[in-house]
Amino acid sequence: MSDWLKVGHKSLYNLVIFAACCFSFFQFVLPYHLFFKEQMQLFLLTKEYFLSYAGKPAWAACYAGDFLTQFFYLRGGGAATLTLALCLEYALWVTVLRHIGLKRYAAFSALLPVVADGFLHCGLYYELPASISVIIVLAAFEAFILIKRPVAAFIAGIALLPVLYTMAGVSFLLFPVLIHIYMWRKGECGRIYLTAITITTALSAGIYPATVRSHYLLTPEQAYRYPFPASLNVRGADLDREKILSLSVEAARGRWDEVGRRAQAAGMDNPVVTYYANIALSKQGRLPDELLNYYQPFTGGLFLPVNPQSGRLTIFFSNEVFYHLGDMNMAQHSAMLGMIFSPRHRSSSLVKRLAEISHINGDTAVARKYLRMLDATLFHRRWAKRFEQMPPEPTSPVADDILRSSSDYATSLEWLVENNPDDRYALDYLLCYHLLNKDIAAFVTVYDRYRKGKAGHLPRIYGEALLIMLAAGKAPAAELQSYGIRDELVSAFIEYTGIYERSNGVPDMLSERFGKSYWFYYHFARAGEEGEV
Repeated sequence: MSDWLKVGHKSLYNLVIFAACCFSFFQFVLPYHLFFKEQMQLFLLTKEYFLSYAGKPAWAACYAGDFLTQFFYLRGGGAATLTLALCLEYALWVTVLRHIGLKRYAAFSALLPVVADGFLHCGLYYELPASISVIIVLAAFEAFILIKRPVAAFIAGIALLPVLYTMAGVSFLLFPVLIHIYMWRKGECGRIYLTAITITTALSAGIYPATVRSHYLLTPEQAYRYPFPASLNVRGADLDREKILSLSVEAARGRWDEVGRRAQAAGMDNPVVTYYANIALSKQGRLPDELLNYYQPFTGGLFLPVNPQSGRLTIFFSNEVFYHLGDMNMAQHSAMLGMIFSPRHRSSSLVKRLAEISHINGDTAVARKYLRMLDATLFHRRWAKRFEQMPPEPTSPVADDILRSSSDYATSLEWLVENNPDDRYALDYLLCYHLLNKDIAAFVTVYDRYRKGKAGHLPRIYGEALLIMLAAGKAPAAELQSYGIRDELVSAFIEYTGIYERSNGVPDMLSERFGKSYWFYYHFARAGEEGEV
């Protein structure tokens, strides 16, 4: 009895330390990974949704895990929910290890699989159903050892295998292993009986997924890994991706000041960081003033190219810029693609976006369809109610869309500006798009048509680009004055040109003084590989 209490105290001590470390890590180091995991699912509290889980193995693990993932929506909810699940797994492992004869080492040994499981949760596509799957199998083993009669235990062990695969998925393979170790360590059954139950359970467990995979419409590989993801993240915490996910989550919350602050603090030469920084600057009316304060991978920071090589997150993020520019058809197209490439083809944040787009497009029936879906959730129903009662101020829809490629961003922007010349967001994006492409002629054409002669502040980058055009064409002073370019900018251009010519175009001579100027970008920016997330 004293030995049991001693082991129990060790287990409790380890559990408290593990819980504190686990909660602190996911709450303060990787909180946005958990926020984003909730955004990538849409859990509906309906009968039809519940029954949909019967179409794949591990229905109990997946349903319970997805239900708990809803709580990742809350601040601190993700870290608390994940910590509780892992603590329950630890407690079960301790109990199982004691029963198979490892009483002295159970408290420590149980930490190994649980810490490994927590480590895997650092990956974006490793979800709670995987942990719940293991918990179900461990609990089933604890129920199994309550059966005292050998024959009854033999029958129950075989009968539980298909039940466990249906409820927990591939983790059921752990069950016959635990049975064998338990029987062997217990030593109360004969060698023949032990051999029989080992062979029978092992064969049954190995063959069963292959026999039912066609029923579940699974490939052979999927049948032996469900509900675990196709690849496990063994890199641990990806802090760079955490920074990127924080931008997406804060953008979904409409906190653009926070998006801009985090993008600046990220200090990463990554097109997705630039993408969100540019949208934040546009929302604040500061895009042309601060465009070159950030890493700009040519136009890859204004729009995220979606192609067969694009990652899931790139596709998921791609709708944001179109929505805020007012191109609802492209926003809808991108949001639909993001939904398709989500792990479960459901996303709470994209359903919200599709509801907003449908409202702006005047598709009331479609908007209500999405709102009904959100109304069947635990936490997003409040958003749906507020949206119905106080809908956001709609962006003026543009009539008569045109046939265009989804990657023809210049045509999309030109169409937006032509239909609404006062749309400052779209105009600035179009002008910056031409500048980042180093297409001065196209920039000047758009500038002269939509912006020249209008009162207001002349952004530095526009003035610098105009000076390149005016100098190349040897424009007279009157034309220079017609653009309202400040004298100090003209003086800086003369200084830059002088240094550039004297140094034969050496960038080191210019970077300290003019590194953030458009002239420097125009001369020295080179296309490189754009990162994926």
